[in-house]
Amino acid sequence: MSLTAIKMDHSSMPTFPTELFLVIFSSLDARSLIACRQVCQFFLALIDETVALVYTIELARHGHIDHAPTLPSADRLSQLRIHNDAWNKLDGAWSDTIPMHPGHLWELFGNVLAQHSGSGSLIFTQLPSSTRSIERKEWSVPLSGLHIRDFGMDPSQNLLVLIESPRWVRNPNPSYQFHLWCMSSGKAHGLASVPILKHAQKVPDHGMSHTIQISGDHVGVEFHSTHGAKELVVWNWKIGRKELYLTGHEIGSFAFLTEKHVVITMADDTDLRLLVVDFIAESSEQTCVKDVFHCLALRLPDLHPSSTVASLTIRCDPSPAWPNQDDSIPFHVHPDEILYPVALLTAQHNYIMIFIPRRTLLAQFHHFLEGTREVEWPAWGPKGTRILDCLNQANVSPVWACNTFGSRFVAFDVDEEEIDVYDFNQMTLKRELGSGCPSQYGNPNETLWPPVNQEDATMFAVDETVIPSSSLLFQQEVRTSLPFRARAVPTALGTGLFSAMCSQDNIIVVNTSSREYRIFTL
Repeated sequence: MSLTAIKMDHSSMPTFPTELFLVIFSSLDARSLIACRQVCQFFLALIDETVALVYTIELARHGHIDHAPTLPSADRLSQLRIHNDAWNKLDGAWSDTIPMHPGHLWELFGNVLAQHSGSGSLIFTQLPSSTRSIERKEWSVPLSGLHIRDFGMDPSQNLLVLIESPRWVRNPNPSYQFHLWCMSSGKAHGLASVPILKHAQKVPDHGMSHTIQISGDHVGVEFHSTHGAKELVVWNWKIGRKELYLTGHEIGSFAFLTEKHVVITMADDTDLRLLVVDFIAESSEQTCVKDVFHCLALRLPDLHPSSTVASLTIRCDPSPAWPNQDDSIPFHVHPDEILYPVALLTAQHNYIMIFIPRRTLLAQFHHFLEGTREVEWPAWGPKGTRILDCLNQANVSPVWACNTFGSRFVAFDVDEEEIDVYDFNQMTLKRELGSGCPSQYGNPNETLWPPVNQEDATMFAVDETVIPSSSLLFQQEVRTSLPFRARAVPTALGTGLFSAMCSQDNIIVVNTSSREYRIFTL
């Protein structure tokens, strides 16, 4: 039943108890509640004076969803307002400095930074949160003699995944072993029925590197071989079952998209695409990525013949299943607002990022039902994505890749000694653009200079980004128009080699010159 905004006074309403209206309103979504507010003064007052209903409306306005209903609605509403006000104004403080350990392995997920100590342990630092009144906490987990090549984690599930490489000499064991531990204790994870997952290595490859992603019940590992085809394996880590095993030189990287889909970047000469694979429906046997059946290919713009792909990667932070069972998180960004940045680096030193909200990818799922196997770029990309030049518009490091969280992307501006924060949350952006307040607009085809130290320092980018064919990056002119807003925060950190990363409540500046992490807490 649709709600129509009909103005009426309370006397024309049926004489139902107020409590009955509240029961009805509590089952409505934000859009319906906003429509009800326009029906009559009684509804308007009733909704505006009920904290739980106001919280529902403000969650939607900020592009968030509720997570921990154990907290009183008043507390969650207060935290939501403080959290969004801090990010909108970049009103935070430099709260901490964390030394960079010599182990050369690190991970950032949620609000936890983990590093290999270099001497047989992992050191975890829970970053502070002003909004959630969380103090910094540090602990370590001994590796008990394991020689790990990499690790992944999900603090919301207390899950730590350690990769132990195959042994080919003494006591040979030619399989990768994935140890499923608790982050907090270093003990075997209680929800893992098989504490060690295994994957055979065909031939010795001591230069093998890995990418680990965790989303809910699933863990995915990509194997980057130095002289063979790449591999992608997805397990259900709780029951120890292998769900997907793909191989192919074309595989770039992957990210989880839903509880049963991964999205894979693929590059084959000038042909660039995103391959969405249903890993539950697909065979768990070894399969060439070109032979996958339960999939949908989303074409990217064709590369110019004079350009050569050096890397084509995709990420998402956090995973779509986050925050799982973590009750310390009262609310979080709506999963449809999560960014999937695709980074294209060419041998000719072009470096661009294509920012794709999850909702843009999910909007293509009707093609699965229609039997379509491939969607051309003009049919899905121009209006639902935004391309930015990472060399001219944002200083982005391919190494310190955790530069997005939810709908936000951060970059360090070396010239201005400031952090630029780009927010692609469409719900918030539409609300601000429709507020009638004066706005500043930037040209996305030029270097953006978000103003600092102003009362309203938000810059909006709504014009198209244009990459002309004369750039010799793509074969044809490429236009993208997903709106975003940008703000900047000065750092005064001086000279050095800086990169920026972000988490739910923090911006992390990596200073590789002084080997430290500076934490800006919001």
